[in-house]
Amino acid sequence: MSTFVVVGGTGRTGRRIAERLAGGGHRVVVASRGTEPPLDLTAKPDPAIFAGSEGVVIVAEPPKEPEAAEAAMHGGVAAIAEIAAREDIPVVLVSQIYLTRPAEHPEMSARIEARARGERALRESGVQYTIIRPSWLHDVPSTGVRVEQGDTGEGRVSRDAVADAVVAALFDPAASGKTFELYDDEDSPRPEWPSVFAALHPDQ
Repeated sequence: MSTFVVVGGTGRTGRRIAERLAGGGHRVVVASRGTEPPLDLTAKPDPAIFAGSEGVVIVAEPPKEPEAAEAAMHGGVAAIAEIAAREDIPVVLVSQIYLTRPAEHPEMSARIEARARGERALRESGVQYTIIRPSWLHDVPSTGVRVEQGDTGEGRVSRDAVADAVVAALFDPAASGKTFELYDDEDSPRPEWPSVFAALHPDQ
């Protein structure tokens, strides 16, 4: 049995990830402001939360206020990445599309740019990482999922599909060092994740 920390595991996507890991027989530590142990991404995280874990998932929603979004999605992600790199714990970060084109959604640009800085901090930390960028999230199961790279697409994706991708990435070294986007697509098959990860281009 492995132990995994799901930061933001009380949210709608985070709960799905935690449930899948627990259903696979693993111990899951759900860490958020309202859990025990508590974790607030806008404050310095306690390294003890991550001790003995074999993987960390960060799946938190950014606060609406620009300063809080920066503190959580940049500072908080960077702090966890530093701890994980020191302890050699892989990290899967659930981010979002539009990271390379925040001007398309000016009402969200501060949060998008904070996420982008968090992604960059994760890449630069030296930790083993995977970054998953969902399109607009919804709760209806997908009939098919399209995987892309380059952040050029539009669309929606099921939270279930995101949870499946996160759990698969935690257990597959071929996902390491890669960033990709997810979209619902009824014309695409359900992903065979080992083949998908192997075909992705690594981050430069």
